[in-house]
Amino acid sequence: MSLLTILASEAPNGPWLPGDLNEVIWGSLAFLIVFALLWKFAKAPVAKALAGRTQRIADELGEAEQARVAAEAERDRIKAALADSDAEAARIIEDARQSADSLRTDLAARAEAEIVALRERAESDLATTRSQAEADLSGEVSRLALGATEQVVQSTLDDSAQQRLIDDYIRQVGNQN
Repeated sequence: MSLLTILASEAPNGPWLPGDLNEVIWGSLAFLIVFALLWKFAKAPVAKALAGRTQRIADELGEAEQARVAAEAERDRIKAALADSDAEAARIIEDARQSADSLRTDLAARAEAEIVALRERAESDLATTRSQAEADLSGEVSRLALGATEQVVQSTLDDSAQQRLIDDYIRQVGNQN
């Protein structure tokens, strides 16, 4: 501290001013001139740069807002498309159910028609088989009747008597069935 006191006491203008007062005056004057020149010539470009920066930021904020609005619109469109796809899926499932029901009904109708056709064919085959069996039986009965008649009569009958006996026997057998 004593060193500072010695140095301060040696300075002619006191502890806060440099040694030469002219240097302070000319330095201050130069500073004021440079400041005035900067104020006059640099103020407009600096203000313009700051305004341009502000405008750029505002433009970027506007673009970001537009991008946000566009993204929200796209989100809403996608949600609507998803809702439409759900409705479309439900419609497709309902169409498939209706097609399955229609196919089931058609198959049941065809199966019923085939059953009816098979029954009719079976009845027809049965009638044909019955007719054939009756014809075969009639021939066999005729042969047996002829043999029985020959045995009973022990003689050969003429053709007309033989035919009459056979027909009578066939009628008798037919009435019993």
